[in-house]
Amino acid sequence: MVFSSYVFILLFLPITLGGYYLLSVCKRSLFQRLFLIAASLFFYAYFNVSYLLLIVASIAVNYVVAGRIQKSSGGISKLFLTLGVLFNVGLLGYFKYYDFFVENINAVFGTDFALKHILLPLGISFFTFQQLSFLVSVCRREEKVEKLRDYSLFVTFFPQLVAGPIVLYGEMIPQFKDETRRFFHPENFAAGIYMFSIGLFKKVVLADTLAYFADNGFGMTGLGLAAGWAASLSYTLQIYFDFSGYSDMSVGLGKMFNIDIPFNFLSPYRSESVSQFWRTWHITLGRALSTYIYRPLGGNRKGLPRTCANLLLTFFVSGLWHGAAWTFVLWGTLHGVFVTLERILGLNRPKEGAPPRPLVKALRVFATFLIVNALWVLFRAESFAQAAEVYKGMIAIGNLGLSQLNTVVGQAGYLNFPTGIDIPYVIVYILLLLTVVFACRNSASLLDRFAVSSKTLAVSSILFLVAFLCLSRQSVFIYFNF
Repeated sequence: MVFSSYVFILLFLPITLGGYYLLSVCKRSLFQRLFLIAASLFFYAYFNVSYLLLIVASIAVNYVVAGRIQKSSGGISKLFLTLGVLFNVGLLGYFKYYDFFVENINAVFGTDFALKHILLPLGISFFTFQQLSFLVSVCRREEKVEKLRDYSLFVTFFPQLVAGPIVLYGEMIPQFKDETRRFFHPENFAAGIYMFSIGLFKKVVLADTLAYFADNGFGMTGLGLAAGWAASLSYTLQIYFDFSGYSDMSVGLGKMFNIDIPFNFLSPYRSESVSQFWRTWHITLGRALSTYIYRPLGGNRKGLPRTCANLLLTFFVSGLWHGAAWTFVLWGTLHGVFVTLERILGLNRPKEGAPPRPLVKALRVFATFLIVNALWVLFRAESFAQAAEVYKGMIAIGNLGLSQLNTVVGQAGYLNFPTGIDIPYVIVYILLLLTVVFACRNSASLLDRFAVSSKTLAVSSILFLVAFLCLSRQSVFIYFNF
């Protein structure tokens, strides 16, 4: 099930919350934690019951390996870490990349190995990366292996299981062990509903409407300037409201259980550089890539040429992590190229102590957004040929093609608009959401300022009701595919 579904909102969530807080009458939080593990495994198995065996096996193997790492030292500890890394990379490689590698081997060497068309288990990239980070932390003596139930809860806690954020053991389990957090807290619960409602509205009303624009636009050929930019901007906004909506719902669900889950987004499209974009977009993935790939490679400690090479390799891995296709690899690599150029030119961070220069800042934000928007085309496209069609439309100066916006809008998920209304509808819709992205407070700021009041209650109610009425056109979150 997905967060934005009737079965989750009307059945799973009320039953899970009710059961969790009913068990707070017990003297210890143990039973609440066991209940959450069972509920989270049911949540995961609901997508496909065959996934259950996979995640349980992954948890079991990683827990045993982590225990051996902790009990060993020196080379033996590193040997077990290597075995753990091979297990996780092998698991991910088989389910996510087997067909990709076989397809490329067949293309290069003229072989005819059969593709298996393996169904990608939901969230495998996230829970595998999360467990890999735990093994490394145990080897570094930064984390300790405790009870299997605590480790299982760390991996399976349903608000962050399928699409992150990629949390650390030390961020989560101490909160569950805190006896003061296991009782119902009205203000936290209200804050959770507030954040969940914002995220649900972002996903169901905004992102899913933009999905129609993006899908129609990327499915067209011979795009004019207007349709090319409508398609690219629609996807740029769709993926933001889709993924940040998931993040908001995740944070909100955590709050309902008195658990603080980290935000994954801090106004990334307002960044002044691609480097800053990656510090504010999918923050926990950036943290993991920096901690477990970039820094072990040497980070920025071995001179500029080595730093540049490390950055490029890290972003190459980021692209491959996102998907088994060369479009993803090129997307990640090009981000690495821009980050590397910014490092060479000293543009990766705003200069501290420099006098404010609003025009310069605005130009940097605008240039960064154009780069990010252009690269999202590669991320969304099903092939290089499809990406080329959109790119050609974006630079088709002599072909404005406003009439094509009728096709881009399509049904927009609501109704068929009469010809002539489609054009201003898509333009105004995109411009309005760009204004929201660049001018409104982000969710972290809203939560920081949250206080129970009639205003916040009204906002939560309106956003939730509007989104709830649109649930019939639900779709899975974009990052469920990774």
